[in-house]
Amino acid sequence: MTIKTLWEQIQKSSTKTPTRLKIPNTRSDHRHPPQPFQPNQQYFQIRINELYLSTSRKWFSEYDPLIFAATEFIYDKKAETVPFVVGPSLIEKNGQKAPTGGSTIFSNTRVAGLHPYRGGRLTLSIVLYRVKRKDHAQGLLKLIESVSSAIDFSTALRSYSKIAGVLLTGIETLFGLGDTEPVIAIRKEFDPNAGDNLEPSYFVLIDKPESELKTEQLWVRDNQLVYGANLAEAKPFREADFVLYSIVQTSDRNDITTLPFYPLFERAKEAALQGDDKSWERAKANLMSLHQTLALSPDLTPSQAMQLSKSYVEEVREAFRMIREIGALGSDELDLGSFDDEASIQDSLNKAIQILNLKF
Repeated sequence: MTIKTLWEQIQKSSTKTPTRLKIPNTRSDHRHPPQPFQPNQQYFQIRINELYLSTSRKWFSEYDPLIFAATEFIYDKKAETVPFVVGPSLIEKNGQKAPTGGSTIFSNTRVAGLHPYRGGRLTLSIVLYRVKRKDHAQGLLKLIESVSSAIDFSTALRSYSKIAGVLLTGIETLFGLGDTEPVIAIRKEFDPNAGDNLEPSYFVLIDKPESELKTEQLWVRDNQLVYGANLAEAKPFREADFVLYSIVQTSDRNDITTLPFYPLFERAKEAALQGDDKSWERAKANLMSLHQTLALSPDLTPSQAMQLSKSYVEEVREAFRMIREIGALGSDELDLGSFDDEASIQDSLNKAIQILNLKF
Protein backbone atom coordinates (compact mmCIF):
# COMPACT_ATOMS: atom_id res chain seq x y z
CA MET A 1 0.00 0.00 0.00
CA THR A 2 1.33 3.44 -0.97
CA ILE A 3 0.05 6.99 -0.69
CA LYS A 4 -0.47 6.97 -4.46
CA THR A 5 -2.79 3.94 -4.41
CA LEU A 6 -4.64 5.32 -1.38
CA TRP A 7 -5.20 8.58 -3.22
CA GLU A 8 -6.48 6.71 -6.29
CA GLN A 9 -9.08 5.03 -4.08
CA ILE A 10 -10.17 8.38 -2.68
CA GLN A 11 -10.52 9.88 -6.16
CA LYS A 12 -12.85 7.02 -7.15
CA SER A 13 -15.14 7.71 -4.20
CA SER A 14 -18.23 9.88 -4.39
CA THR A 15 -16.90 12.85 -2.44
CA LYS A 16 -18.01 16.23 -3.69
CA THR A 17 -15.51 18.92 -4.61
CA PRO A 18 -14.49 20.76 -1.44
CA THR A 19 -13.03 24.22 -1.03
CA ARG A 20 -9.24 24.04 -0.89
CA LEU A 21 -7.58 27.33 -0.05
CA LYS A 22 -4.36 28.89 1.13
CA ILE A 23 -5.08 31.66 3.66
CA PRO A 24 -2.66 34.53 2.93
CA ASN A 25 -0.69 35.87 5.88
CA THR A 26 -2.40 39.21 5.29
CA ARG A 27 -5.63 37.50 6.39
CA SER A 28 -4.27 36.16 9.66
CA ASP A 29 -2.93 37.55 12.92
CA HIS A 30 0.56 36.47 11.73
CA ARG A 31 0.97 39.41 9.38
CA HIS A 32 4.77 39.44 9.12
CA PRO A 33 5.97 38.41 5.64
CA PRO A 34 6.83 34.69 5.59
CA GLN A 35 10.37 33.60 4.76
CA PRO A 36 10.54 30.88 2.09
CA PHE A 37 12.14 27.62 3.19
CA GLN A 38 15.77 27.24 2.19
CA PRO A 39 17.53 23.85 2.18
CA ASN A 40 19.35 23.05 5.46
CA GLN A 41 18.42 26.37 7.08
CA GLN A 42 15.08 25.82 8.83
CA TYR A 43 12.90 23.17 10.41
CA PHE A 44 9.33 22.47 9.38
CA GLN A 45 6.35 20.89 11.02
CA ILE A 46 2.80 20.21 9.84
CA ARG A 47 -0.06 20.97 12.23
CA ILE A 48 -3.79 20.35 12.17
CA ASN A 49 -4.85 23.64 13.73
CA GLU A 50 -8.56 22.98 13.87
CA LEU A 51 -11.00 20.21 13.00
CA TYR A 52 -14.60 21.37 13.11
CA LEU A 53 -17.52 18.99 12.63
CA SER A 54 -21.01 20.31 11.97
CA THR A 55 -24.26 18.65 13.05
CA SER A 56 -25.19 17.54 9.54
CA ARG A 57 -23.40 14.16 9.42
CA LYS A 58 -24.47 12.57 12.74
CA TRP A 59 -20.92 12.67 14.08
CA PHE A 60 -20.31 10.51 17.17
CA SER A 61 -23.85 9.10 17.05
CA GLU A 62 -23.57 7.08 13.83
CA TYR A 63 -20.09 8.03 12.62
CA ASP A 64 -16.66 8.64 14.10
CA PRO A 65 -14.24 11.09 12.49
CA LEU A 66 -10.79 10.01 11.35
CA ILE A 67 -8.11 12.37 10.09
CA PHE A 68 -5.40 10.76 7.99
CA ALA A 69 -2.34 12.90 7.24
CA ALA A 70 0.74 11.90 5.27
CA THR A 71 3.82 14.04 4.70
CA GLU A 72 6.43 13.15 2.08
CA PHE A 73 9.86 14.80 2.23
CA ILE A 74 13.60 14.17 2.11
CA TYR A 75 15.13 12.82 5.33
CA ASP A 76 18.67 11.50 5.67
CA LYS A 77 19.27 11.71 1.91
CA LYS A 78 16.18 9.76 0.83
CA ALA A 79 12.45 10.27 0.41
CA GLU A 80 10.37 9.36 3.45
CA THR A 81 6.63 9.24 4.12
CA VAL A 82 5.25 10.02 7.57
CA PRO A 83 1.62 8.91 7.96
CA PHE A 84 -0.34 9.91 11.05
CA VAL A 85 -3.86 9.19 12.24
CA VAL A 86 -6.08 11.24 14.53
CA GLY A 87 -9.25 9.41 15.54
CA PRO A 88 -11.67 8.92 18.42
CA SER A 89 -9.03 7.58 20.82
CA LEU A 90 -7.01 10.79 20.60
CA ILE A 91 -10.16 12.89 20.74
CA GLU A 92 -11.36 11.03 23.82
CA LYS A 93 -7.95 10.79 25.50
CA ASN A 94 -7.66 11.15 29.25
CA GLY A 95 -11.15 9.77 29.67
CA GLN A 96 -12.90 12.77 28.17
CA LYS A 97 -16.22 12.08 26.51
CA ALA A 98 -16.26 12.63 22.76
CA PRO A 99 -17.90 15.91 21.81
CA THR A 100 -20.99 16.09 19.65
CA GLY A 101 -21.20 17.63 16.21
CA GLY A 102 -21.28 21.39 16.02
CA SER A 103 -18.02 21.92 17.86
CA THR A 104 -14.27 22.10 17.41
CA ILE A 105 -13.08 18.54 17.95
CA PHE A 106 -9.37 19.12 18.43
CA SER A 107 -6.81 21.83 17.73
CA ASN A 108 -3.09 22.39 17.17
CA THR A 109 -2.07 18.76 16.74
CA ARG A 110 1.30 18.07 15.14
CA VAL A 111 1.16 15.43 12.41
CA ALA A 112 4.74 15.78 11.06
CA GLY A 113 8.00 17.38 12.20
CA LEU A 114 10.12 18.86 13.52
CA HIS A 115 12.49 17.98 10.71
CA PRO A 116 15.12 19.96 8.82
CA TYR A 117 14.00 20.96 5.35
CA ARG A 118 16.63 19.39 3.08
CA GLY A 119 15.30 20.73 -0.21
CA GLY A 120 13.23 19.09 -2.92
CA ARG A 121 9.52 18.40 -2.82
CA LEU A 122 7.26 18.49 0.22
CA THR A 123 3.92 16.74 -0.34
CA LEU A 124 0.93 16.80 2.01
CA SER A 125 -2.07 14.47 1.91
CA ILE A 126 -4.93 15.15 4.33
CA VAL A 127 -8.19 13.21 4.42
CA LEU A 128 -11.19 13.50 6.73
CA TYR A 129 -12.97 10.15 6.86
CA ARG A 130 -16.18 9.16 8.54
CA VAL A 131 -16.19 5.66 10.01
CA LYS A 132 -19.46 3.93 10.83
CA ARG A 133 -19.68 3.00 14.49
CA LYS A 134 -19.55 -0.79 14.19
CA ASP A 135 -17.57 -3.22 16.31
CA HIS A 136 -15.31 -4.54 13.54
CA ALA A 137 -14.47 -1.06 12.27
CA GLN A 138 -13.96 0.29 15.78
CA GLY A 139 -11.48 -2.44 16.68
CA LEU A 140 -9.39 -1.82 13.58
CA LEU A 141 -9.57 1.94 14.09
CA LYS A 142 -8.22 1.64 17.63
CA LEU A 143 -5.39 -0.57 16.40
CA ILE A 144 -4.44 1.96 13.70
CA GLU A 145 -4.43 4.79 16.24
CA SER A 146 -2.29 2.84 18.71
CA VAL A 147 0.29 2.06 16.02
CA SER A 148 0.34 5.70 14.92
CA SER A 149 1.05 6.97 18.43
CA ALA A 150 3.50 4.24 19.47
CA ILE A 151 6.64 6.08 18.32
CA ASP A 152 7.47 9.79 18.29
CA PHE A 153 8.13 10.62 14.63
CA SER A 154 9.80 13.92 15.55
CA THR A 155 12.73 12.27 17.35
CA ALA A 156 12.79 8.68 16.06
CA LEU A 157 11.85 8.89 12.40
CA ARG A 158 13.92 5.88 11.38
CA SER A 159 11.91 3.70 13.76
CA TYR A 160 8.64 5.37 12.81
CA SER A 161 9.29 4.73 9.12
CA LYS A 162 9.25 1.00 9.81
CA ILE A 163 5.59 1.15 10.87
CA ALA A 164 4.47 3.47 8.05
CA GLY A 165 3.50 0.52 5.86
CA VAL A 166 1.43 -0.98 8.67
CA LEU A 167 -0.50 2.28 9.04
CA LEU A 168 -1.16 2.58 5.31
CA THR A 169 -2.32 -1.04 5.11
CA GLY A 170 -4.62 -0.45 8.09
CA ILE A 171 -6.20 2.57 6.41
CA GLU A 172 -6.63 0.59 3.18
CA THR A 173 -8.30 -2.27 5.08
CA LEU A 174 -10.58 0.13 6.95
CA PHE A 175 -11.50 1.80 3.66
CA GLY A 176 -12.26 -1.59 2.13
CA LEU A 177 -14.77 -2.54 4.83
CA GLY A 178 -17.39 -0.37 3.16
CA ASP A 179 -18.21 1.48 6.38
CA THR A 180 -15.54 4.12 5.88
CA GLU A 181 -15.77 6.94 3.38
CA PRO A 182 -13.76 10.10 2.74
CA VAL A 183 -15.61 13.34 3.36
CA ILE A 184 -13.01 15.85 2.18
CA ALA A 185 -9.46 15.32 0.98
CA ILE A 186 -6.48 17.10 -0.50
CA ARG A 187 -3.10 16.12 -1.84
CA LYS A 188 -0.81 19.09 -2.40
CA GLU A 189 2.77 19.06 -3.61
CA PHE A 190 5.24 21.89 -3.12
CA ASP A 191 8.14 21.68 -5.55
CA PRO A 192 10.52 24.67 -5.45
CA ASN A 193 12.33 23.24 -8.47
CA ALA A 194 9.12 23.76 -10.43
CA GLY A 195 8.67 27.30 -9.14
CA ASP A 196 6.35 26.52 -6.21
CA ASN A 197 6.65 28.82 -3.22
CA LEU A 198 7.26 26.77 -0.07
CA GLU A 199 6.73 29.01 2.95
CA PRO A 200 4.96 28.88 6.32
CA SER A 201 1.23 29.25 5.63
CA TYR A 202 -2.29 28.31 6.67
CA PHE A 203 -4.50 26.14 4.47
CA VAL A 204 -8.12 25.11 4.80
CA LEU A 205 -10.18 22.23 3.48
CA ILE A 206 -13.95 22.92 3.68
CA ASP A 207 -16.81 20.52 2.94
CA LYS A 208 -18.58 23.09 0.79
CA PRO A 209 -18.09 24.25 -2.82
CA GLU A 210 -16.01 27.38 -3.22
CA SER A 211 -18.83 28.98 -5.21
CA GLU A 212 -20.99 29.02 -2.06
CA LEU A 213 -18.42 30.90 0.01
CA LYS A 214 -17.02 34.40 0.05
CA THR A 215 -13.48 33.15 0.31
CA GLU A 216 -12.07 36.65 0.76
CA GLN A 217 -13.88 36.70 4.14
CA LEU A 218 -12.03 33.67 5.51
CA TRP A 219 -9.42 34.62 8.12
CA VAL A 220 -7.25 32.90 10.74
CA ARG A 221 -7.17 34.23 14.29
CA ASP A 222 -5.52 32.39 17.20
CA ASN A 223 -5.09 29.35 14.91
CA GLN A 224 -8.85 29.21 14.30
CA LEU A 225 -10.81 29.77 11.10
CA VAL A 226 -13.09 32.82 11.27
CA TYR A 227 -15.45 34.41 8.75
CA GLY A 228 -16.36 38.04 8.26
CA ALA A 229 -15.63 41.35 6.61
CA ASN A 230 -12.42 41.87 8.62
CA LEU A 231 -10.25 40.04 11.12
CA ALA A 232 -11.41 41.98 14.16
CA GLU A 233 -15.13 41.39 13.57
CA ALA A 234 -14.98 37.90 12.05
CA LYS A 235 -16.79 35.08 13.86
CA PRO A 236 -15.81 31.40 14.05
CA PHE A 237 -16.64 29.67 10.77
CA ARG A 238 -19.44 27.15 11.35
CA GLU A 239 -21.10 26.64 7.95
CA ALA A 240 -19.58 23.22 7.19
CA ASP A 241 -17.09 20.59 8.30
CA PHE A 242 -13.53 21.79 7.79
CA VAL A 243 -9.87 21.10 8.50
CA LEU A 244 -7.51 24.03 9.08
CA TYR A 245 -3.85 23.04 8.79
CA SER A 246 -0.52 24.80 8.49
CA ILE A 247 3.14 24.52 7.56
CA VAL A 248 5.20 25.95 10.43
CA GLN A 249 8.80 27.15 10.27
CA THR A 250 11.42 27.55 13.00
CA SER A 251 15.16 28.21 12.91
CA ASP A 252 16.02 26.02 15.94
CA ARG A 253 14.52 23.07 17.75
CA ASN A 254 14.38 22.96 21.55
CA ASP A 255 13.71 19.25 22.12
CA ILE A 256 17.42 18.47 22.02
CA THR A 257 17.42 16.22 25.11
CA THR A 258 15.14 13.75 23.30
CA LEU A 259 17.39 13.28 20.27
CA PRO A 260 19.62 10.20 19.84
CA PHE A 261 22.95 12.03 20.29
CA TYR A 262 22.18 13.55 23.70
CA PRO A 263 23.44 10.58 25.80
CA LEU A 264 26.90 11.16 24.26
CA PHE A 265 26.97 14.64 25.75
CA GLU A 266 25.86 13.30 29.13
CA ARG A 267 28.65 10.70 29.11
CA ALA A 268 31.23 13.37 28.24
CA LYS A 269 30.06 15.62 31.06
CA GLU A 270 29.91 12.75 33.53
CA ALA A 271 33.51 11.81 32.71
CA ALA A 272 34.66 15.44 33.06
CA LEU A 273 33.07 15.62 36.50
CA GLN A 274 35.32 12.81 37.73
CA GLY A 275 38.12 15.38 37.76
CA ASP A 276 41.11 13.10 37.05
CA ASP A 277 43.28 13.05 33.93
CA LYS A 278 42.13 9.66 32.65
CA SER A 279 38.50 10.66 32.95
CA TRP A 280 39.27 13.91 31.11
CA GLU A 281 40.74 11.91 28.22
CA ARG A 282 37.55 9.84 28.16
CA ALA A 283 35.48 13.03 28.18
CA LYS A 284 37.42 14.37 25.19
CA ALA A 285 36.92 11.11 23.30
CA ASN A 286 33.18 11.35 23.90
CA LEU A 287 33.22 14.98 22.77
CA MET A 288 34.95 14.02 19.53
CA SER A 289 32.37 11.32 18.87
CA LEU A 290 29.61 13.78 19.77
CA HIS A 291 30.94 16.37 17.33
CA GLN A 292 30.99 13.83 14.50
CA THR A 293 27.48 12.64 15.35
CA LEU A 294 26.12 16.19 15.44
CA ALA A 295 27.74 17.07 12.12
CA LEU A 296 26.08 14.09 10.43
CA SER A 297 22.74 14.16 12.28
CA PRO A 298 19.70 14.06 9.97
CA ASP A 299 17.69 15.70 12.74
CA LEU A 300 19.62 18.99 12.86
CA THR A 301 20.37 21.85 10.52
CA PRO A 302 24.13 22.42 9.99
CA SER A 303 24.06 25.76 11.82
CA GLN A 304 22.37 24.36 14.93
CA ALA A 305 24.63 21.30 14.89
CA MET A 306 27.70 23.55 14.97
CA GLN A 307 26.22 25.79 17.67
CA LEU A 308 25.40 22.78 19.84
CA SER A 309 28.86 21.28 19.38
CA LYS A 310 30.52 24.50 20.53
CA SER A 311 28.23 24.90 23.54
CA TYR A 312 28.68 21.25 24.60
CA VAL A 313 32.49 21.53 24.42
CA GLU A 314 32.39 24.68 26.53
CA GLU A 315 30.01 23.15 29.08
CA VAL A 316 32.13 20.00 29.48
CA ARG A 317 35.33 22.06 29.72
CA GLU A 318 33.77 24.28 32.39
CA ALA A 319 32.55 21.25 34.34
CA PHE A 320 36.09 19.83 34.39
CA ARG A 321 37.62 23.19 35.35
CA MET A 322 35.20 23.66 38.22
CA ILE A 323 35.63 20.16 39.64
CA ARG A 324 39.43 20.58 39.57
CA GLU A 325 39.14 23.97 41.23
CA ILE A 326 36.89 22.57 43.94
CA GLY A 327 39.25 19.65 44.48
CA ALA A 328 42.17 22.05 44.97
CA LEU A 329 40.48 23.95 47.77
CA GLY A 330 42.05 23.62 51.23
CA SER A 331 40.78 24.31 54.74
CA ASP A 332 42.79 27.53 54.91
CA GLU A 333 40.58 28.91 52.15
CA LEU A 334 37.38 28.38 54.08
CA ASP A 335 35.99 31.63 55.44
CA LEU A 336 33.09 30.55 57.60
CA GLY A 337 32.32 34.10 58.68
CA SER A 338 31.24 35.27 62.11
CA PHE A 339 28.70 33.88 64.52
CA ASP A 340 27.35 37.19 65.78
CA ASP A 341 23.69 36.62 65.05
CA GLU A 342 21.26 34.05 63.71
CA ALA A 343 21.61 35.26 60.11
CA SER A 344 25.40 35.02 60.12
CA ILE A 345 25.26 31.59 61.76
CA GLN A 346 22.91 30.34 59.03
CA ASP A 347 25.16 31.84 56.36
CA SER A 348 28.21 30.10 57.82
CA LEU A 349 26.37 26.80 57.97
CA ASN A 350 25.40 27.14 54.33
CA LYS A 351 29.04 27.74 53.39
CA ALA A 352 30.17 24.76 55.42
CA ILE A 353 27.64 22.49 53.74
CA GLN A 354 28.88 23.56 50.31
CA ILE A 355 32.53 22.74 51.02
CA LEU A 356 32.40 19.59 53.13
CA ASN A 357 34.95 17.03 51.97
CA LEU A 358 36.24 19.16 49.11
CA LYS A 359 39.84 17.89 49.24
CA PHE A 360 40.61 14.80 47.20
